[in-house]
Amino acid sequence: MNINTRQLQAFLAIARLGSFTRAAEETFVTQAGLSLMLKDFEAQVGARLFDRTTRSVRLTPAGEALLPTARGMLADWDRATSNIGQLSAEAAQQVSLAATPLIAASVLPQWLNEFRLVQASTRVNVSDLDRQQILLGIDAGEIDLGLGAFFKPASGIERQLLATFPMVRVSPKSGSRTLAATRTRPASAGKRAAWAEFAGQRLLALPIENPIQKLVDAQLRGLAVAPAFSGALQNIQAIIAMVEAGHGVAALPGFVLPACARYDVEVQTLVNPVVPIDFFVVSRKGRQKTELATELIDDLGRHFRKLSQLAVA
Repeated sequence: MNINTRQLQAFLAIARLGSFTRAAEETFVTQAGLSLMLKDFEAQVGARLFDRTTRSVRLTPAGEALLPTARGMLADWDRATSNIGQLSAEAAQQVSLAATPLIAASVLPQWLNEFRLVQASTRVNVSDLDRQQILLGIDAGEIDLGLGAFFKPASGIERQLLATFPMVRVSPKSGSRTLAATRTRPASAGKRAAWAEFAGQRLLALPIENPIQKLVDAQLRGLAVAPAFSGALQNIQAIIAMVEAGHGVAALPGFVLPACARYDVEVQTLVNPVVPIDFFVVSRKGRQKTELATELIDDLGRHFRKLSQLAVA
């Protein structure tokens, strides 16, 4: 059978009002249209549902038997659509946002405070995950938006550029305790440093398969610069802490600036050449974004562009 809610509403209105005329007015259809809906309904049920005379409209025994079931079906439908509407309204007011641990710890807390000043009724659920976990969560529909330096397009994933950062040199501040290998070249004056200055210095690195480290290694090879590598650390914050303690220097993306502000280190834009690194927000391709998600992306873009300007100041 192919019974629809309009037919159920028509049947229940006629039964309650005892009149085709008043039922047609209540359901906003013509009497002819109402009669056609009832005729089709009766054909699908396989029984006549009303006895109709010039003076009255009464339910047949079959109609009486069907009445409670029809009421229940329509009530269940109303509850279901109401619940879906409530869930949709709640979903429109919340966004799940995943970021790499460095960004989640050093950038998102301040941004989230500012965002809530203008979007107090919304909820942003933040997760700190590595890039691969973010992509898997986006693809599975468990995460709405992800943040990170996603170097390559991924199937089913939409990338939207938020800002472009330069690579930066992170070194101990003047007067900090340093190791001999770090002192083989003097620290650069001002806000800029050349890639060539890594020659002979102890360079703290990420794992060789890390895309950021691949970028650093390719740049050093191209310039024939040979630093003294000092192992590999999984976590960028650990690298910054090791730099502060004088265990070496690092080449990192400019979005580390807020994290570096918590440590006693110097940050200089790497030049000769300037090497850009793009920072993206990612989402599942083909998935319609809510109004809140769109506003959130716009606000994140403004925040990260300001941050990128600080990195090259």
